[in-house]
Amino acid sequence: MRFILLHSPLTGPAAWGPVAAELAARGIEATRPVLPPMAALARPYYESAAQAVAAQVLSQGGPFVLAVHSAAGGLAPSVVAAARGQVRGVLYVDAIPPHPGRCWFETAGDGLVASLKSKARDGMIPAWDQWFPAGALESLLPEGPLRDRFVGELAPTPLDWFEEAAPLTDLPKDVGWGFLRLSKAYEREAGEARRLGWPTLRRDLHHLSMAAHPVEVASAMLALTRLLGLKVGA
Repeated sequence: MRFILLHSPLTGPAAWGPVAAELAARGIEATRPVLPPMAALARPYYESAAQAVAAQVLSQGGPFVLAVHSAAGGLAPSVVAAARGQVRGVLYVDAIPPHPGRCWFETAGDGLVASLKSKARDGMIPAWDQWFPAGALESLLPEGPLRDRFVGELAPTPLDWFEEAAPLTDLPKDVGWGFLRLSKAYEREAGEARRLGWPTLRRDLHHLSMAAHPVEVASAMLALTRLLGLKVGA
């Protein structure tokens, strides 16, 4: 069994690069599919994004454990459905839990929603690094090639995507679902995961720790996978 490491629609695959390298060093295969910019996808966005991921991974053969970060949590049920039974477990890594019938804006705090809507221009929300005060990203990722790649993958996102309701997709009962909280900002989401009965682990790191602390994150992901009764690697 191998990992699929799915980045947020608001970032890019570079965020998962260090964890993919750490897993490879442990003899575990991990694929990083690339979500096209939402502006390049047809609506409905959730379905188009899920099909784009499935097209990249199904040719490799499963089964898979899907790990999703941040806003990719809302896409996970659609990706599982598009993967035609090949996903055995889903790890929500500082990610938004499933929100069928609700849009991204309904999962966020009122202050952030108001701030983003005020920043929208020509129907587009600015790139993720422009959401926060100067220096916020620099405090999470040290200066260097990785941060350059991360920033280079950021792009504005259509306001329509934030307003599109996630599909009314049931969570398959034969798939294991777990939550790894990396930052205190996702404590509410971790609580929701526990309410759903998911195994939940907490690490006091930060939201981009897949890039900055890959050893700790990879170890926590493997521990969570074991809690789901799954085995990755040979």
